Amino acid sequence: MPTIDSDAHVVESEHTWDFMERADQKYRPLIVRPRGKDGGEYWFIDGKIRGLVRIVMTAQQLAEVGERTGREMATPRETREMENVPARLKHMDELGIDVQVLYPTIFIEQVTDKPEWEIPICKGYNRWLADDIRLGRGWLTWIYVLPLIYMSASLAERQFCKQNGACAV
Repeated sequence: MPTIDSDAHVVESEHTWDFMERADQKYRPLIVRPRGKDGGEYWFIDGKIRGLVRIVMTAQQLAEVGERTGREMATPRETREMENVPARLKHMDELGIDVQVLYPTIFIEQVTDKPEWEIPICKGYNRWLADDIRLGRGWLTWIYVLPLIYMSASLAERQFCKQNGACAV
């Protein structure tokens, strides 16, 4: 029986938004590091600070969190951010995981309330993972995101995702 990690997460990076169409680059999320806040980077979208990009921790801090939670937290950045898919697959193999269902991090909350921002951001995210999934040898699938503010764009995006290996919305 295969072992499925049904709640694996990816951490979006600046590279994620390289998959946005050229004309949509003006809607590209940017990483900001607020003054006076140690250890965090946030997304700047549509003039607002949005979800946490990543917590910057030392190896010791990661080890302490892992010990407290009983989870290995010190995975390499390039595997969390899908920059090295073969390394992620190797780590899955070491853990005995046959399939990972990848969930977004940024879309845990609504990123914008404007369709002109939401549509290209969702499309960029979905194209980023569709590209990486091709390298996954059937070990990776993902939860796609839809621009829910504008239903016709949502339906078109759903079709793209379905054709490119996504398993759920």
